[in-house]
Amino acid sequence: MKKILALALVLSMVLGLVSFAHADDDDVLSLFLGGGTPLSMDPALNSASAGSNIIRSAFAGLMGYQLNEAGEPVMSPELAESVDVSEDGLTYTFVLREGLKWSDGTDATASQIKASWDRAASAELGADYGFLFDVISRGEDGTLAIDVDDAARTFVVHLPQPCAYFLDLCAFVPFYPVRVDIADNEGIWATKPESYIGLGAFKMTKYAVDDVISFERNPYYWNADKVELDGINFYLSEDNTAILTAYENGTVQYIQSISSTEYDRLNATYPGELEFFPTQGTWYILFNVYKDLSPEAKQLTVQEQSKARFALGQLINRYEVVTYVTKGGEKAATGFYPVGLADGNSADVRSAEGYGVWYTGTNEPSEINPDYTVDQVEALQTLIDLGYPCTGSIEGGDLMFTDFPSIEFAFNNSGNNALIIQYVQETWNQFGITGVVNQEAWATLQQKLKAGDAEAARMGWVSDFNDVVNFLEIFISASGNNYPRLGRSIGDYTRNSEVTADAGTGAYWGPNGDQTWAEAYDALVDAVKAATDPIERARLAAEAEKVLMATGGVNPIYFYTTPQMMKPSVHNVIRLPGGDVIWTYAEIDD
Repeated sequence: MKKILALALVLSMVLGLVSFAHADDDDVLSLFLGGGTPLSMDPALNSASAGSNIIRSAFAGLMGYQLNEAGEPVMSPELAESVDVSEDGLTYTFVLREGLKWSDGTDATASQIKASWDRAASAELGADYGFLFDVISRGEDGTLAIDVDDAARTFVVHLPQPCAYFLDLCAFVPFYPVRVDIADNEGIWATKPESYIGLGAFKMTKYAVDDVISFERNPYYWNADKVELDGINFYLSEDNTAILTAYENGTVQYIQSISSTEYDRLNATYPGELEFFPTQGTWYILFNVYKDLSPEAKQLTVQEQSKARFALGQLINRYEVVTYVTKGGEKAATGFYPVGLADGNSADVRSAEGYGVWYTGTNEPSEINPDYTVDQVEALQTLIDLGYPCTGSIEGGDLMFTDFPSIEFAFNNSGNNALIIQYVQETWNQFGITGVVNQEAWATLQQKLKAGDAEAARMGWVSDFNDVVNFLEIFISASGNNYPRLGRSIGDYTRNSEVTADAGTGAYWGPNGDQTWAEAYDALVDAVKAATDPIERARLAAEAEKVLMATGGVNPIYFYTTPQMMKPSVHNVIRLPGGDVIWTYAEIDD
């Protein structure tokens, strides 16, 4: 008893405001996802994994997921009872389930779902994922080309061209219907239990910043009879120690965001409970293209600075990161597309012909100097050739740059982020390059990135659906997740030079460095989306990755796994390849 009390006291001191609910019913699941309070709980406005995981409890899409007999997630109709696709792939006819109701007990209609999609796609809302709705045709009034008949419960979607992943989009959070008559464009409605009304298995009962978001079973959910949990508590923290303590003392049954320094002990103490779930995603470092990386002695062109950014990323030994820092079965990145991503022609683009390799992903020593890796020697030579002053030499193993501008690096302390950033900082320091590291709360960092006011940051992207388009669209000009600002205006950043004042919007990109981002990249992504020949589509996807990597604005470090711990008493959890966890049909042993 004293040990349990001591752990509880430690936890309360570390978490501060976080208060743990003690429900009498054992069928209330409690968990930590890490990452702190989501920036938005509005399905249309959220673009973070932690937020998506929580939103899936209260909302649902036309399509959803069930577990098959092998325990694998399979997509199937959710709010719709059926879907019919025309032979030409341009018309999707959904029939909604009879008696569909919102969590406040009012009837849900096809017209309401159309209004929700129109809102999510609108310029007025300005959602990061608004561009995803571009796969749907538009009417003369600018709204989505969707025909609805509330009496017949039909929802008919018209596409301008076939979209192989359209049903996947219908199972993706931004396409989850919301009550437009209640929702505001700032997302405030999504922080209040009385207005957080959805079509999911649970309904919100509490929203407390940096504390907990709680849900109870929704009796109006279309499949409520199959829901076993009485409620879910999503606790909010970015403190790995507090999160792990809560799991070990039995306060919560599931956690993510676990420091790799604990892996050996946890495997020994809780055999089988720590799992590195394969996740289709890429952890990367991004650089704001408006940051001028020129040494004082020489002004570099925008194109030359792209090479400098790439070299900064190439200096990082990815093999050491996954072997000695993250230690969770991750794979060293060799490009931006992760292992296992499909392009419509190949089930794994990383092993397919035609795709580039930008890093060795190994610890291979250089023949010039075995103290450096092959990648590092190439990066050092690039920086020397660009004119960065230095002392020492590659051959001597003592090369130090003496006039490399410092870089402000922002990160949120979740999982192994702090350990990785420390490793990156020490690597750069080894070569005379200073990274000024600032730890930010996740919500604060997201706001800073969206405003364009970050020079460098860590970021991760996991798939929303299994297709290269999902990774390409992050960096189109219209994407709110395009934090390097490629094709985007400068935003709030003020420390640019005259040369980099139009770095994002000028004609600096493409194979010859003379195209705007829209010409060099957006056009390629549009072509990938429109291509019907799988071989040509794969070629275009490979070319788009090449254009992106050449900017140096995105430096992939590793391909994800998701470290997580779950009590043996918890069953029937749906875990998607993109990392999201769905608790709709979860059960807890008595």
